[in-house]
Amino acid sequence: MNRKVTKTRRIGQGLAELCAGLVVIVPVALTCVDLGTIALGATVNDNICRDAARAAASGPPGSPVVGSARYVSPGQPPYQRALAVVRNQTPKNLPIKVGEQIQVVETLRDVPAADVGGGIDGDVNVSTSAQIVPPFLVSAITGPNGITLNSKHVVPYTYTVPQTQ
Repeated sequence: MNRKVTKTRRIGQGLAELCAGLVVIVPVALTCVDLGTIALGATVNDNICRDAARAAASGPPGSPVVGSARYVSPGQPPYQRALAVVRNQTPKNLPIKVGEQIQVVETLRDVPAADVGGGIDGDVNVSTSAQIVPPFLVSAITGPNGITLNSKHVVPYTYTVPQTQ
């Protein structure tokens, strides 16, 4: 009879230890998943911003006027190229949304004449922001809107003005 009571106590002790351990381990694991989601969101936003800047710099500038930095309007080609990348690369099945309200700024230092042709000297600056809503415990701290992370990349123009005759 003593053996049976001892065995039952051991099983009960094991279950109590398991429950106490899970009380600590489960919140830690869920917080790790949330922090991983935030890190993934930062990486996704940064990669999309970099690719959007490269796309914006790969074609003709918005306005071939040499001068200081100026904002590119949504109707101009560099903005449209960058926005197409943002729309194409934003993940659809993750709690990460890269906003379509991007900011494109171009700085042109030299634009060759069309009769001569050649490379454009200048750069494009693209800024994006991402809303990240962690799925578990961290969202209780951040609220229903989650966390907003911003990214900014500057890329030199790679477009070459074709020579016309």
